Amino acid sequence: MTVKFLSSKGYTDPGANNGDCILIDTGSELVIFDCGCEEHADRVLDYMKKSGYSKAKLVLSHNDGDHFDGIPYLIEQDKISDIYTLLLLKYKDELLKRINDKRITRDSLTRRISEIFENIYSLSGLVKLRDIFTDTQVCPGVTIVGPDQEYALDAVAKRIDNRQGDTIDKETVVNAVSTQVKVKVGTNNLLLCGDSSYEAIKDKLEEYSLIQLPHHGKKEQADSIFEQKGSLGITYYVSDNTGNTNGGSKDLPKRGYVIKNTKTGDQICTGWNSSLTNIPVRSYFRGL
Repeated sequence: MTVKFLSSKGYTDPGANNGDCILIDTGSELVIFDCGCEEHADRVLDYMKKSGYSKAKLVLSHNDGDHFDGIPYLIEQDKISDIYTLLLLKYKDELLKRINDKRITRDSLTRRISEIFENIYSLSGLVKLRDIFTDTQVCPGVTIVGPDQEYALDAVAKRIDNRQGDTIDKETVVNAVSTQVKVKVGTNNLLLCGDSSYEAIKDKLEEYSLIQLPHHGKKEQADSIFEQKGSLGITYYVSDNTGNTNGGSKDLPKRGYVIKNTKTGDQICTGWNSSLTNIPVRSYFRGL
């Protein structure tokens, strides 16, 4: 199993919000986790050609453009067989039970979901869409582990009820309920989590020694994860290809933690290289 976090270093405009794209190569299948721009998509096509893959599966963590914008290009090239993502139209009854605004009907709820998650529903009819709450096994070694269904539906109901605002646990609702994936990398477990809130992942972190820091390394999220997990035996990965817009990793510690960031180039995660690089230098929280 090899996982490659693509860097936008050297792209036409590295200062643009090129977003995330992570390739999971099992040796027999390719899974793509997000694809935030067409230059990422071009590199995916090149990788597929060199590796002999005619089709790939794709997990879309959430609806935002910096995780989505390369996907239509991959579909146009007929390279995607299935997309796993949050399909909320299947859960209208559950959502209606959670929304206190009686003015919201099934029809108006359909419209609101389609508006808020427009990118996802623009793919309907173009590719096979799979529901992350029922189709959790992407392929051997790659499993969808979050968000928790109750957490996601509660958050989205809050978003649809305009009186309650658009944030939960210090993230936008769309970010907070990002799809989370467990990847078995050698003897280690890697957690990919898009822009998830800390609350959405904190109960899962115990079993992971390889962790993608959410929201491009957003410091507030990272600090909570560092406090819970520490540095010993842990490798953190940051996909921060957000250029001059909303990059999150500039305030992360320079030492004390093993942090591999796409700002410096592509980052590769394998069972071998992960197990050899987990020796901390100093404790960040003790300020040594």
